[in-house]
Amino acid sequence: MIRLIACCISLLALPAFAGGGSASEFGAAFYTQLSISVVQVRVGSAAGKGYFGSGVVVAENEVITNCHVTRQAVRIEVAKGALVFPVFGQKADMGNDLCLLRTAAMPLRVAPLRDAASVQAGEQSFFYGYSGGVEAFFAPGRVATIHPLDGSAVIETSSGFALGGSGGGLFDTEGRLLGVTTFLAAGHAGGYFAMPAELIRRVRTLPEQEIAPIDGLALWERPDAAQPWFLRVARLGAQSRWQAAADLAMAWTRAEPDNADAWHQAGVALTRSDHDRAAVDALQHALALSPGHPDMLFHIALALSRTGGREEAERIRLQLAQTDADLALRLDQAISCSASC
Repeated sequence: MIRLIACCISLLALPAFAGGGSASEFGAAFYTQLSISVVQVRVGSAAGKGYFGSGVVVAENEVITNCHVTRQAVRIEVAKGALVFPVFGQKADMGNDLCLLRTAAMPLRVAPLRDAASVQAGEQSFFYGYSGGVEAFFAPGRVATIHPLDGSAVIETSSGFALGGSGGGLFDTEGRLLGVTTFLAAGHAGGYFAMPAELIRRVRTLPEQEIAPIDGLALWERPDAAQPWFLRVARLGAQSRWQAAADLAMAWTRAEPDNADAWHQAGVALTRSDHDRAAVDALQHALALSPGHPDMLFHIALALSRTGGREEAERIRLQLAQTDADLALRLDQAISCSASC
């Protein structure tokens, strides 16, 4: 994970999702299944420096990783324990930060891909990768929300990763690859972002390049004005400029009135800027487009509790408690804090 922290962003909906499924719910066979699909990516630069990231085996001789991991490479290899495999070429989609490496054949599990359209906010997710750059690391969590983008979607999760985890796998409960872990929230605020696995099919259609440095910026590295709406709103939230975030998010809803994510982020920003009645209106729009979304329910209940709608807020809390007890508890704490903090 190269140059990542300086380019990190923070998203508005993060506080609601910090937990996920307990690791004890899944047996050793599940962890092993994830492990044997994930490799360490080792990069050598022309200056003689070494960089490390993670990668996921997506075909017998293919590994997907992030281009910001390999962008300075003149030599790449992937490793699983004592097994080391050379990389002969790569296909690069720098904008989406996805690089597909062609390797020697590997006796490792090929991870099946899952389309972003089937991924639901609130479902369990699992990160597996080389956070820290040495040992493989496993982190359970949940899909916090989905950010539609260019016919696909960026997946936000609470399954945490750190330096070295870029290019790792975000998996579902069946071991299918949801996305490639790519960037995280500023200040380690709890939000982690994965580029969707389905984009790997697009990358496969690109011409292969020799191993050499790559030019260009990933979507999350671009100047603010060139970034997607959700990242622009998020950056304002990271700076605690909630009114500006709300204004920008409402402009987003006018530009894309059928985008649930726009209304969602507007509702959260309005809640944080103490415009609770407007927040309720925005979140009602969001829920009409994305019924049952846990984080939308969390924030509309919080806004309702501040505007005299405590009975409806309690109904929503009970609804959340049936699917995510941790989130319901966090809602209790947020409502209590609103009343007394």
